[in-house]
Amino acid sequence: MRSCIILCGGLSSRMGQDKGLMLFKNKPMVCNILDKVDNQMDEVLLVLRNDKQKQEYRKILNHIYSVDNTSFNLKFLKDEIESQGPLSGIYTGLSHMESDYALVIPCDSPFISTYFIEKVYNVYENSKENYDALIPFWGVKNNHHFEPLHGIYHKRSKKTIYFQLLKGKKDVKSLVKKLNTIFVEVSKLDPSLKSFKNFNRPEDVSKI
Repeated sequence: MRSCIILCGGLSSRMGQDKGLMLFKNKPMVCNILDKVDNQMDEVLLVLRNDKQKQEYRKILNHIYSVDNTSFNLKFLKDEIESQGPLSGIYTGLSHMESDYALVIPCDSPFISTYFIEKVYNVYENSKENYDALIPFWGVKNNHHFEPLHGIYHKRSKKTIYFQLLKGKKDVKSLVKKLNTIFVEVSKLDPSLKSFKNFNRPEDVSKI
């Protein structure tokens, strides 16, 4: 069984609107991701920051997707630990998923490719060691330039995440250092590198 956690709970302050629901290619941005994971996932967990956002997403996406026209079961979750950034979102997703590990994707990465999704799972599932996480990285590993929000996390990493949050450490990169992690160069997971493109400001979208 394969699960995917999509992080939608960010404040999107620089964008000025909810990034997951803003229109991109004539549909909510998060739908570009959902369309790519269709036929590759059994379960998709959308993690939202509060009940209001959760209800808004549920209303819009349930109108677009249903059990009959997708391969995955779509779940809407509220952050279990509020205002703690993406680390809390990962923790919430891992706490509610049915599989042993999940691919994490931010809601503002509409160019995520089916090739990347299949490749990252194949590398993780075929690794000889029992890793807690698979994280894409750019070049030398010790320069901290990696993509922790485009990786796979095993549910056993949940305990480490919880203690990180208790200590007030919200940085996902600091978590990765504490886990038994396999690092894979981004070009090996997506030669085009488009899967790692995301948007922070309106001008980022207007350039596309």
